[in-house]
Amino acid sequence: MLKKLLFWATTLGLTTAAGPSFAEDTLSAGDTSWMIVATVLVIMMSIPGLALFYGGLVRTKNMLSVLMQVFAIVALMSILWAIAGYSLAFTEGPFNSIIGGFDKLFLAGITPDTLSGTIPEYVFVTFQLTFACITPALIIGAFAERIKFSAVLWFSALWLFVSYIPICHMVWGGGYLGSKGALDFAGGTVVHINAAIAGLVICLVLGKRLGYGKEAMPPHNLPFTMVGAALLWVGWFGFNVGSELA
Repeated sequence: MLKKLLFWATTLGLTTAAGPSFAEDTLSAGDTSWMIVATVLVIMMSIPGLALFYGGLVRTKNMLSVLMQVFAIVALMSILWAIAGYSLAFTEGPFNSIIGGFDKLFLAGITPDTLSGTIPEYVFVTFQLTFACITPALIIGAFAERIKFSAVLWFSALWLFVSYIPICHMVWGGGYLGSKGALDFAGGTVVHINAAIAGLVICLVLGKRLGYGKEAMPPHNLPFTMVGAALLWVGWFGFNVGSELA
């Protein structure tokens, strides 16, 4: 009887010890499915959510300009993230406290079989890509109607590498702030504070709109703004809850 008890106790102990390690290396279909849904929800926050939200608030003559700015930023950030952004944010480098390295430039080494926790690394890359897209797009509200389209693209590309990626790495990628115990569950620092400071600075640099306070500046379409706000609201379920697995 004693031998049987020792046998089952040993077996249970080995199973329990091996459990977490096994779970870390196993693909979860449920987690993967949810993260794909969350990724789509966050993309929806930018296009068309943010585009409609900002587009409805500007004057009629600038509506298409704002829509195009949001769409172009999402497209440009997606390309830059795949080329170098992901690698600099989520790998280790010689200056690891501030920024990552070049091990995964052009997504090198990532295959359909590589995992990030319980989800494919490609899904993790794409989910983080949506954050890299919406963060510079948030800044559009600070310079709407006062900047050239080409300047928007140049600013967004430079800001991604100078501000977003270093902060992302320092908080989420194993850099300085994360090592000091900084907690950012769903982008309070990396996304919102980061974009808010950039918006404030560019507002101060560009100044007021021409005619501000002297002529009427009615919004183009407030129902568009309401629809955009609703899409942002719904999308936040993917933004915040998806961060649990990211």
